[in-house]
Amino acid sequence: MKKFLVMIERKPTFTGNMLQGHRQFLQDLKEETLVIAGGFADQSGGAYILQVGSLEEARIIVDSDPMNHENEAVYNVKEWNIS
Repeated sequence: MKKFLVMIERKPTFTGNMLQGHRQFLQDLKEETLVIAGGFADQSGGAYILQVGSLEEARIIVDSDPMNHENEAVYNVKEWNIS
């Protein structure tokens, strides 16, 4: 399994309307899929780490995150070589 860093940056148009859905989405991910998640102290966004088989699989998961909406936030997914 590979690890993928999902960086989230809130847009100026961020409303917070999808925040509860986003939190529930993270709660619903299986423990073996979601390694860790959290928001940035400055409230500008957050990040989470997924452990899945491929970048394609990670992107499919990220695409289903309710906060991954064009008016709310910018999501960036990178394979991360950590142990």
